[in-house]
Amino acid sequence: MNPFKLLALAAVLAIPAVGHAQNTAGGMTYEQFNHLDKDGSGTVSEAEYRAFMEGAFKELDTDKNNSLSAAEAARVLTPQQFSAVDVNNDGRVNRQEFMDHVMDDFHGNDHNKDGELHP
Repeated sequence: MNPFKLLALAAVLAIPAVGHAQNTAGGMTYEQFNHLDKDGSGTVSEAEYRAFMEGAFKELDTDKNNSLSAAEAARVLTPQQFSAVDVNNDGRVNRQEFMDHVMDDFHGNDHNKDGELHP
């Protein structure tokens, strides 16, 4: 099982969960899913997801050095998850490592391989 669930990160960064909201198949609430679905198509395209995750990386990178320290990522990653994303084991997650990981996770959650996530 993938130690870092992309959809969980999206759920954390998108919008707060509503108390009794139902979850989509990916674990996000419908409100969170709809937040990522910028064009209102009822699905989250690869382009929408990539754009969201680029923004998420920028939000997490508080010191703006184009990489995430364990402290910066602690809001969304456990130490074990951080280590899994830190492919080159330098103690930081650079933008490429982050994007490679989240896009791999996107493709893993695109069950019918149509380039979109469905609720």
